[in-house]
Amino acid sequence: MTPIRPLLRALWFVPLALLAAACGGSDDTPGGEPALYRIDAANAAADAEPAGWLFGTIHALPSGARWDRPAIDDALARSGVLMVEIADLDPDKVRNSFARLSVDTTLPPLDQRVSPEYRDELDELLDDAGVSARQFRHVESWAAAISLSAMVQGQSGIDPDAGVDKALIARYAPRRVVGLETVDEQFAIFNRMDQDAQQDLLESLLADRDSDPAEMADAWLAGDTDALAGLMDMGLGDGESDRSLRKALLTDRNARWVEPIVAAMQRGEQPFVAVGAGHVGGSDGLIALLSARGWRVSRIR
Repeated sequence: MTPIRPLLRALWFVPLALLAAACGGSDDTPGGEPALYRIDAANAAADAEPAGWLFGTIHALPSGARWDRPAIDDALARSGVLMVEIADLDPDKVRNSFARLSVDTTLPPLDQRVSPEYRDELDELLDDAGVSARQFRHVESWAAAISLSAMVQGQSGIDPDAGVDKALIARYAPRRVVGLETVDEQFAIFNRMDQDAQQDLLESLLADRDSDPAEMADAWLAGDTDALAGLMDMGLGDGESDRSLRKALLTDRNARWVEPIVAAMQRGEQPFVAVGAGHVGGSDGLIALLSARGWRVSRIR
């Protein structure tokens, strides 16, 4: 059983967070230097304009966290299109999509969907979140896991309203913003899981209750890519179910995304690509996929 909460924070909390457009804190709030990369053609001259930029985001941060810096402002100003996981983060559309995909009236009670050894932990988590098991009676286990994680995370000082994605979209207006997938497509990744995989997802959240939810945010704000990679490894282990989850959440999505990213660069659009930080590194991450296609990706300090 591997802890899933770091995975959810790093990958795809865009829709459920219902992010607010404002992201900055007060002037005395410590700032960060999250990792930003420029993408160049392999044969580009040293003084050539970048073909694009790659920015690994995080979808929930401590309230008041300041992540902006001049290099990000400069890249956004020079870019011709903003490419994000989801371009349309309308809260009503998110709620409607979640309700449509997450409800199953044939399900047993939530406590019967976890092993007996996790039932006390489930009761404690529900108490911490201030909800009852009845509220999840007809909610699929994947949706219960994500909802409970978001509820508890919100009580920890990590604020979904302080995420990055919607802030970038708001700042970029009225220029063009392109979504690499839709809200329905993100929820459908989980909705396609069989009941055993959904049980693993929910139980892994229960097993991870004592982890520090600020650890991922701290590593991201510091631009500590090694620490982020370690946390991702915690969230995606080596078991069969872990490999299946990695394929669904990372490998397959990255392979789909790299095609429109490359196409935009070939058209000279200089895209600023902002996706969850978990999609950037690793052997199946966007840096590796772009490099394999002949692009040069380098970090901007």
